[in-house]
Amino acid sequence: MVGIGGTILTAFGVGFSQVRHLDPVSATYAQAAFVGLSALVGLAVMWRTKPSLAEYGFRSPVHLDRALGLLPLLAVPVVLVAVVGISVTPVQIAAYGLLSLCVGFSEEIWFRGLLLATLRRLGTRTAIIGGSAVFGTLHLTNFFAGREPLYLVLQFAFACLVGFVLAELMAITGSLWIGIVWHFVYDLSAFSTGDDLSAAALAGVAAATAILAAYSVWLWRKVPAATPAVTAAG
Repeated sequence: MVGIGGTILTAFGVGFSQVRHLDPVSATYAQAAFVGLSALVGLAVMWRTKPSLAEYGFRSPVHLDRALGLLPLLAVPVVLVAVVGISVTPVQIAAYGLLSLCVGFSEEIWFRGLLLATLRRLGTRTAIIGGSAVFGTLHLTNFFAGREPLYLVLQFAFACLVGFVLAELMAITGSLWIGIVWHFVYDLSAFSTGDDLSAAALAGVAAATAILAAYSVWLWRKVPAATPAVTAAG
């Protein structure tokens, strides 16, 4: 239920844009508003439940040396833009920037914050695996946005991998800020490259996947095996 909570308002945003027949830029701003509201709801849930916001991950990261200084993570959006190139207008980039910022906060609050904390009672590594599977599965809701099957399959696989890596980093560093900032930068990069299935885009995603897959293997050895004492209430 925690994971679903993170997608309800996002889905409403997509539906609202379609019902109102908004142009692409206006639709992006509308979706950003709904996603931003989702982030605020998630933050309110954190505030009302037992762990503090700092315990949920709103604190400075630690043990960055165990995560290779985040260099592989930083390389992913750089490689994507270098391979695919920018293919949208400045007006579109501004709208995508706001949407990416809202998505970064909303998805990290709900998935690497609330969901991961809830699942940690099963063990940290089990929580990482389960949380990434839920994160990938809920991205299949883009079916209702009219996405083609190949796009959905690729997005599901990539979202599972991204969710896995960001959950590993949350477990190692104790901070949501890494995921929030990276999510913003990556999503803005992906939107700015056109977010389609061109040959260049597929090559960029393949390169990003290879980097993240190798990084996930490295991080897995650094993830603490013990279940932390603090978990979400409920």
